[in-house]
Amino acid sequence: MRIVFRPIDDFRLYFAYTAKVMEVRSLPTAWVVRCKKCSCAVTCKAIDPQNEHAEPQNAEPAPQRSVIVTCSCCWSAFRYDPASIFRGSPAPGSSCDLQRKNAKPDRKNETALFLAASLIAAVRLNREEIKSSPAVQSKIADSIKLAEMICDRMQRR
Repeated sequence: MRIVFRPIDDFRLYFAYTAKVMEVRSLPTAWVVRCKKCSCAVTCKAIDPQNEHAEPQNAEPAPQRSVIVTCSCCWSAFRYDPASIFRGSPAPGSSCDLQRKNAKPDRKNETALFLAASLIAAVRLNREEIKSSPAVQSKIADSIKLAEMICDRMQRR
């Protein structure tokens, strides 16, 4: 008896496998410290995971002396004692101001920007043939820029 998989079955098996693999992939663990300024986890000593897996008895211990670590987020350098060094993955802190500034705007602003740009483009493209031409693309780009200017002006109020 020959088993034939339908294409949908193959896709489900592929997704089930890759979903599990994607779950495992993350930054490798290392000896990290919590930044005193922005609370990000910063690597102070890297670990070779392949070497540790092959020879667990030769795993490198945590640094036994104070280390000076420069944060890759806020670029501030501090001295950390051995008690503050722990094993983990480097990651941005939950209270990091720089990460919050670089975060995407909230959905309300995106929706307002979309609506404003759509209305401006509709007015500017009134009675014109809608096709992919440089003139139409230019008017759409101008509409988006004008909508962004309006949103920025409203936020400054």
